[in-house]
Amino acid sequence: MAETWGGRVLGGLTGVLVCALALLAAGCGVVTTKSDRKRAAELAEARYPGILDVLSARTLFPATSGSEVTFSVADDPDAAVLLRIDAAAGTCDRGPCDRALDEAVERGRSRAGELRRMRAAFTDCGYELVGATPALSAPWVAAAPTNATVTRVLAEIGACVRTWSPARDENGAPRRSVTVNIVAPGLARERPAGKATSPTVLRMTDPGLLGALAKRPHYSVSYTVRDGVVDPASGRAYLSFPWEDRRAFEKTVGDAVRDWLRTTRPRAGVAMVSGLWWLAPGTVDRLEGYVLFCDEAGGGARCAGDHAVALAVDPEGNPVGDFQVIRDVRDDHGRVRLPQE
Repeated sequence: MAETWGGRVLGGLTGVLVCALALLAAGCGVVTTKSDRKRAAELAEARYPGILDVLSARTLFPATSGSEVTFSVADDPDAAVLLRIDAAAGTCDRGPCDRALDEAVERGRSRAGELRRMRAAFTDCGYELVGATPALSAPWVAAAPTNATVTRVLAEIGACVRTWSPARDENGAPRRSVTVNIVAPGLARERPAGKATSPTVLRMTDPGLLGALAKRPHYSVSYTVRDGVVDPASGRAYLSFPWEDRRAFEKTVGDAVRDWLRTTRPRAGVAMVSGLWWLAPGTVDRLEGYVLFCDEAGGGARCAGDHAVALAVDPEGNPVGDFQVIRDVRDDHGRVRLPQE
């Protein structure tokens, strides 16, 4: 009984100490962020008087010290400047603060210019830019293609991409393709607007905005880059699903293929539904894709899928055409090689 009681006391004291340490660490984080923010404001006023204004500061995690401070730019409402600063160490980005701030301002202005160029390219050809990935590599635009218009819409958006897209990515590597996400105009109108005082680049790349745009099925279009130039006619669109819709779609497709295999190959087992379902040319209500299967299911061995069933389905996953078997879709290294993927 004494040991139990002592254990409880010791456990209770340990819990108190753990909580105290956690609170102390959290408090230190707040204090550190405040001092980093104060130092950043002082640095900005000394180096860019009247130009940079601190918007926010957040503790860097899992880094043990320092903060990321975000500035607005007085003469460029589109731009945001991000600076990593550690006031205690007297460094920014682990180096001299003056140089780091100059480089951060240059990056911020350049990124704002890139966003303006992207927005102008799509606006000029009639499509509203409603968002962009943080690296500004994949725009989100509003459009409502139909079977009658999808070929024209993809080509028009491809022309926008050709005007906007640089030949190389942010790492300097040649681009092989460029992706554009197409969201329904109604969903685009419902998107969160963000703070009107926030720099445009922050509002257009905000995670909350991108999450709202992706919360319903939408199209992702891939355009091929040839000799450094986007081919507007090369656009191929696939349907992107939110997680729950993806699960329901894959279950419907998988069940249909499983039922079909049961009548033609009773011993076969379904492995997986392919990830990308491309729009059949000239349609928005017919998707083409694959389901992997094995010749024999069970026996304790996992069915990875050596063959595939190719089929067309509607956006809910219901088959709308014939099934086609493609055998031996894995190469010598076990990688799946399928047409159109």
